[in-house]
Amino acid sequence: MIQKMFLSALWSFLLCVTALGQDAVKELEAKLQNDVATLVLLGKTFHNQGKAGNKDAVDKGFPYLDKALQIDPSNAVALAYRGSLWTLRGRDAWWPFTKMKHVEKGIDELDKAVEIAPDNIEVRITRGINSMNLPSMFKRHATAMKDFAYLLKIPGFSHFDAPLQSTIYCWSGIAFKQDNQIDRAKELLGKAIAAAPDSDTARKANEELKTLGEMK
Repeated sequence: MIQKMFLSALWSFLLCVTALGQDAVKELEAKLQNDVATLVLLGKTFHNQGKAGNKDAVDKGFPYLDKALQIDPSNAVALAYRGSLWTLRGRDAWWPFTKMKHVEKGIDELDKAVEIAPDNIEVRITRGINSMNLPSMFKRHATAMKDFAYLLKIPGFSHFDAPLQSTIYCWSGIAFKQDNQIDRAKELLGKAIAAAPDSDTARKANEELKTLGEMK
C-alpha cells in the first residue's frame, strides 16, 4: 500500500516536472521569436556557413533575419546580412536571370543598410567584403573601396581589437590590389598579418602577398 502511494506521488511529481519543462520550452521559443539580437546572431551564423559553401545554410538564415526585420525594420545589421544572403542565393542559383535578380536584390538591401547606419562598422565591413566578392559585371569595386577607406579612417581604429583590425587591413589590401595600387596593397596586407599573426585573415593576407610576388 505504501509503495503504491509512493509510486502515485512520484508519477504526479514527474507529470508536474514535465509540464513545467514544456512551459519553459515554450517560453524560450517565444523569447527567441521576439529577441532581435538572438535572431540576428542565428542569421549571421547561417550566413557565414553559407558564405563558406553550405548552400542549405543560406536558406536557413533567411527566416531569422526576416523575423528580426519584421520586429525592427530599421535594424541595419540584419538588413546587411540578409542582403548578403540574397547574393549568396544568387551565387547558388542555376538560371542566369535568377542569379541576377537575387544579386541585385542583395545589393539593394546592402546599400539601404549603409544608408540606415553609415557609421556602423559591421554593416560597412559586410557590404565591403560582399562587394569585393561579386563578379566585376556588378561594378561594386568602387563601393568596396569607399567602405574600406571609411573604415581605415575611423578615429577609434587604433582601439579596435586585433582580429577586427586585421580583417579591415586584409580586405582593404585586397581592394587596393584589385585597383592595381600594389604598394598600398602590400602595406595593408602586411599590417593585417602584423595585427593578428595567427588569424584566418592573416593567412589570407599571406596568400594575397604571395600572388603579388608572383606578379613581378
